Amino acid sequence: MMAGEALLAVTMMIGVAAASPGPNNLIVMTAAGRGGFAAAVPAIAGVVAGSLVLLVLVWAGAGKAFAALPPLRDLLRILGALYLVWLGLALVLSALRQSEARPMAAPQALPGSLAGVALFQLVNPKSWVLVATAVAAVAAPMKDGEVLAALGFILVAVTLPCLSLWALAGAVILGRLESRRPRQCFDAVLGVLLVGSALLLVLR
Repeated sequence: MMAGEALLAVTMMIGVAAASPGPNNLIVMTAAGRGGFAAAVPAIAGVVAGSLVLLVLVWAGAGKAFAALPPLRDLLRILGALYLVWLGLALVLSALRQSEARPMAAPQALPGSLAGVALFQLVNPKSWVLVATAVAAVAAPMKDGEVLAALGFILVAVTLPCLSLWALAGAVILGRLESRRPRQCFDAVLGVLLVGSALLLVLR
């Protein structure tokens, strides 16, 4: 496969992953729903920054280590799934405990800051698999430095608009939910989706 074909395939793969429902999208959507689009900017920046850190780690050899040690890869998947379950349950419990006076109270477990979301990428198996697959796809037809620069650009250029659309959706949807009950239901659904994504990680 030529370098151009590999980059096109990787761009499409990253686009599908960034646009489809997943832990990162739900976190961004929840942040936007609670405080508008501006509140989701740190979460979006955290996803991008964390993904770039993963790219450097995989490029430096972490991807090969996971490939050579399947138990290590399984351990990461299990730990990531457990963390997602914890986040999902925290969101559901927060929805159940919301009062009329504080309908926007966010669960403390849910990462929302730039640093928190960036660190979350280190235990997010979906992010590891995506980055490792992207590096492997372009490693053969491209030089090391080109791999890092090209994939870094693609990650930022594709992920930013996709996450921004999820943030906009969260701001619009929850902006229309003025009463406590709809907000509770929405938060509970997001929590269940996080738990569901965790189960999918374990079953794969």
